[in-house]
Amino acid sequence: MAKQKFTTDLSVKGIKDLKKQLRDYQKSLDYRCKWIAERLAERGVEIAVMQVFGLDAVFTGELIGGIHSEYKGKINGGYSYVVVADSAHAIYVEMGTGVVGAKYPYPGKLPAVYAQGKTIRQTANGKYGWFYQDANGDWWFTEGMPSRPFMYNTSLELMNEVLAIVKEAFEN
Repeated sequence: MAKQKFTTDLSVKGIKDLKKQLRDYQKSLDYRCKWIAERLAERGVEIAVMQVFGLDAVFTGELIGGIHSEYKGKINGGYSYVVVADSAHAIYVEMGTGVVGAKYPYPGKLPAVYAQGKTIRQTANGKYGWFYQDANGDWWFTEGMPSRPFMYNTSLELMNEVLAIVKEAFEN
């Protein structure tokens, strides 16, 4: 990435030309910052989808179908994009649930309400879990599921790609 250089002579016209060069460069920086944020979000979506497949978290396709990026506006002079997993069960896949989730925990920080719930019961054979009804009306018992931290893993992978994406923005 080459440093930007500005040169002029010390005439009135030279100073005016320098001001225009600086304004143009400022606009290009603004564009590049937006491009970087958008590109990171797009890459985050790609990584998150690959993570869902790699962690064997594909059940109905709803989770993958709900992964997308969103523009959140300008914040503190910079552009904000986020990677979203808006499936209703994304949080449970990410953090795991129940007894099984406790055995295979989420690697990040858990919310305070994790592993709590009014529906958790102990069965006659000593297992802890809960009953739920599926779309067909059948009842099932579950002890939970392991954490499949697709978004956490995505964030770690994106951190490793930031510099390359910034370089790409300034090379073009």
